[in-house]
Amino acid sequence: MRHTRVLLAAAITLAFAVSMAGPLTSADAGQGRHRADIGKSHGMYSRLQERLGLTDDQVKAIQDIHARQGESRKQLGQALRQAQTDLRQLALNGGADDAVQAASAEVEKLLGQMVQLRVKALQEMAPHLTPEQREKLAKLGPDAHMGRRGHFQRGS
Repeated sequence: MRHTRVLLAAAITLAFAVSMAGPLTSADAGQGRHRADIGKSHGMYSRLQERLGLTDDQVKAIQDIHARQGESRKQLGQALRQAQTDLRQLALNGGADDAVQAASAEVEKLLGQMVQLRVKALQEMAPHLTPEQREKLAKLGPDAHMGRRGHFQRGS
């Protein structure tokens, strides 16, 4: 049970990190991304570039990887948010144990898919990074795009 909770917490953190990562292209504005989201993405890539010592070409490769996964991440994120809402409603409104367990299993399944998507992105990124950069990225953890206290920082 404790292992499941730890895994669930890690998966939620990764899912959030994945959902916040995205490409920075002019097409983003036309597809409904808010200017603040684009700024956060840009800040994330800038911080990652600084922390890992990435070249502009490496940053572009990472952006391309995130762009290829964009639609999958978006759909999965929407499904996960809905499943979490459903689970929360069931738990708060006295849902039957089997319904709560089924909803919980759905959230866990979707979280697992988010983790798999993130792992695939990392595997695609690896050939673009030096061994030193891969080591640094592994040590940064899932909050690499966030500030020191886990909050998004403005600008960059």
